[in-house]
Amino acid sequence: MVSAVTAGADNVILSFQLGSGLVRGRLVRLGAAVQGIVDGHGYPPRVGALLAETLALAAVLAGSLKYDGVFTLQAQGKGPVSLVVADITSAGAMRGYARFDADAVAAAAADGDPVPTLLGGGYLAFTVDQGLKVERYQGIVDLAGATLADCAKAYFVQSEQLETSVALVSAPPAGDRGWRAGALMIQRMPGNQPGAPILTPEDAEETWRTASVLMGSVTAGEMLDPALAGEVLLHRLFHGEGLTVWDGKALEARCRCSEQSVVRMLQSIPRAEIEDLKNEAGQVSITCEFCHTTYAFGDAELERTYNPPTASARPSDRSGA
Repeated sequence: MVSAVTAGADNVILSFQLGSGLVRGRLVRLGAAVQGIVDGHGYPPRVGALLAETLALAAVLAGSLKYDGVFTLQAQGKGPVSLVVADITSAGAMRGYARFDADAVAAAAADGDPVPTLLGGGYLAFTVDQGLKVERYQGIVDLAGATLADCAKAYFVQSEQLETSVALVSAPPAGDRGWRAGALMIQRMPGNQPGAPILTPEDAEETWRTASVLMGSVTAGEMLDPALAGEVLLHRLFHGEGLTVWDGKALEARCRCSEQSVVRMLQSIPRAEIEDLKNEAGQVSITCEFCHTTYAFGDAELERTYNPPTASARPSDRSGA
């Protein structure tokens, strides 16, 4: 279960509501978590910014769902950045990476919008995987619009019939501060919410319009300021609209790769084909795209992978006769 965090903390999802539940939203603030994921990959600044905003968007979308497993956000395009992906477990572990053509990124218009300039035509997909016993949920929308926020908004309007506003921001390292990213999303909920005062259609429309105008006033500086607590920012924006903020849910940068998962992957490849995968050192070397951890398998490790010792061949746990 995702743990609650103290007020003002970074790396958090804050859920809130306005107008007795007519409008619901999430605010995401990422500091060390996004820095831990983006740093060390050698991404060009524009690719780093795109990945940082993908991580923030994944977090704000995952925060609207109840799931026990993994939420994945993936943008796949035909432009200089062919893939950017972020996933978040229900325990709050985040990871992400981007694939790109460095020369094509350098040649792309410097002042172009990120989706058409970097990703090009393609799609944005949301997936919730809760294991083999629960059917996977997936939503897909075309990469149409200037930003990932535009694409997410289009998905909710087209597929979920929910009016949605999304703001995404990021900033590269500066001084002693690392990468930062933030996301703010509000959604107009259908009808009157249980236990809330009955609102006329006109009241409901006015509540949504006011929330949208107030959200539109937020600045990138406010969303990224580590000295401005998320709760304070929400109060600054929405204090006159019946604001309720719930305890935050913590996020952290943590990859899920392991030697065991790599062993399972290798076991899915016929043993006869493994020899073709060996490098000059005579090893099969697998590097995680998320965290760059490398797992190397020589002949002895491969033998154990494909011919694990049977239970009867393992040393006994018993002591004495």
